[in-house]
Amino acid sequence: MAAQQDPGTGGVLVFSEHVETQGELLTLGRELALRLQRPLAVLAAGREAETLHDEALARGADEVLVARSLQGGTLADEFVAQALCEAVRSSAPAIVLIGATRTGAELAACAAQLLQVPCASSCVALEMDAAGQLEVDRRVYGGRFVSRQRLSTAPRLVTVPPKRFPRAPAVDAPKGGTRELRLELAQPRIRTLSVNPRSRSQVDVSRAEVIVSAGRGVRRIEDLAALERLAALLGGVLAGSRPLTGDVDWLPVDRRIGLSGQTVKPNLYIACGISGQIEHIVGMKGARTVVAINNDAKAPIHDEADYSIVGDLYEIVPALIKACEKAGASS
Repeated sequence: MAAQQDPGTGGVLVFSEHVETQGELLTLGRELALRLQRPLAVLAAGREAETLHDEALARGADEVLVARSLQGGTLADEFVAQALCEAVRSSAPAIVLIGATRTGAELAACAAQLLQVPCASSCVALEMDAAGQLEVDRRVYGGRFVSRQRLSTAPRLVTVPPKRFPRAPAVDAPKGGTRELRLELAQPRIRTLSVNPRSRSQVDVSRAEVIVSAGRGVRRIEDLAALERLAALLGGVLAGSRPLTGDVDWLPVDRRIGLSGQTVKPNLYIACGISGQIEHIVGMKGARTVVAINNDAKAPIHDEADYSIVGDLYEIVPALIKACEKAGASS
């Protein structure tokens, strides 16, 4: 039977297996909880349950539900969806926010099926309307369009991509409480033998204030050195579009900007040889100032730019480097 209730009752429940994403969801969750005048709760489950619990209280959650098995210990990953369902039944939230990570997307779909409720995935904006119903904006058709949808039946499951909201600040005096959820579980069918993190660069492009981004217009991997030099002179980092971070692997995948990569909001974004397809635009649209360098005057990136340079990046970038070096030497 579907776990449904009046849309106006219940609070907001948040879950992500990543601490940082949980903090971002707490920012959004608090806004929605205040609008509903209801509490903000967090589910702490999985291998990082204790860390998630402590961080949730430190960042202002009203209640943290800690899921454990009756046998004791943390839950195996395959049972987190079951824990989420139990948390929904226990706290009867009006809205459930789940981080749209690879694990979170799978978890949300599984929980929605178990609860027999709808789920809106990868929502880039959320807003309560005057009637107290939830309106969400979702990228559809590969990010080419934005679809606005209204969710009127509770609980409303929503997944939100990481980096869409700032992380909730720590509170001076945490006042939230803790409640345990004890689950009777079967024997795990999956056993984790080892965990090998993907190799990543030493740069977190999502936090950079200045980004120089390389696209298909870069002809050789050696040519990235000039773009990296420009980024360093500007106090920024080098990133890239999908072709350079996936098709040819000239840059680590965690430097990819776009729908399938990072969402960034730097003060300055310089797009070098990037055509500006919507898959990329989704990731950099929040930049304060965008400079586009592309020799195709009709490239879509120029429509997104505050400053457009129609020209060969192999002429423009060296000129910019020379100007930056000259400015640095005279300061």
